[in-house]
Amino acid sequence: MGVTVTDGKDLDRQAALVTGASSGIGRAIATTLATAGADVVLVARRAEELDVVASEIVSQGGRAATVVADLSDPEQVDTVVDRAVGVFGQLDVVVNAAGRADWASALETDQASFDAHLTLNTWVPLRLAQLAHPYLSESADGVVVMVGSVDAARPSSGAAAYGASKGAMSSLTVVLAKEWASDGIRVVQVDPGLVRTPMAEEVVGKVNSGERKINLVGRAGEPTEVAALVLYLVSPSGRFATGTSFRLDGGALAAGPFDL
Repeated sequence: MGVTVTDGKDLDRQAALVTGASSGIGRAIATTLATAGADVVLVARRAEELDVVASEIVSQGGRAATVVADLSDPEQVDTVVDRAVGVFGQLDVVVNAAGRADWASALETDQASFDAHLTLNTWVPLRLAQLAHPYLSESADGVVVMVGSVDAARPSSGAAAYGASKGAMSSLTVVLAKEWASDGIRVVQVDPGLVRTPMAEEVVGKVNSGERKINLVGRAGEPTEVAALVLYLVSPSGRFATGTSFRLDGGALAAGPFDL
């Protein structure tokens, strides 16, 4: 088998579901996959913001649909995949980009916060993967992408629940890849370092100005850089990738130890 040469429309006739698609990394992934030809189902809580993203995709010649859902509600989670398949009739890619990140030390972390992190960052990705499994197994290249964090490998002080949940996500990625390989489903994880998103504006400003050093590159990553890696992994070029995590951290672990 030779190297696949891409033509810019690698995902034609494929359908992708992206959670957390209203802003930040999820939004960048959704628009990037649409540019590559995918029909994209955008999932998030905020209808107005989802509509903006969908309109952007459609204005550029893509196809997009929105599913408004609060992923902290199990009943709403259980409807997401069927609603997505109901739009485009198939499902080839699931990207779990929704997440929760609260700052609290181990001593300050209570059970409610810990459970909330594990629910949104670990259980919901598993549940969506379970629900998507019948459709992904019918795809020529079914893929599940977990958007994790560099904290999975090097947890930050003051983010006990977040670090634990992303570490659990990494284990889940490997388990799913092992169990579902025989079904033709790949499972991969992308672990970004600090990325310029609305949630991280204050820290990003300090890093980009040089006030704080947290990696070798000397700046925060861009959501589009994460999206480009995800596109590679779900495209024909990425078909040899499964059961592993791809770190995109500007050399943070190599340069460390730094905490946000």
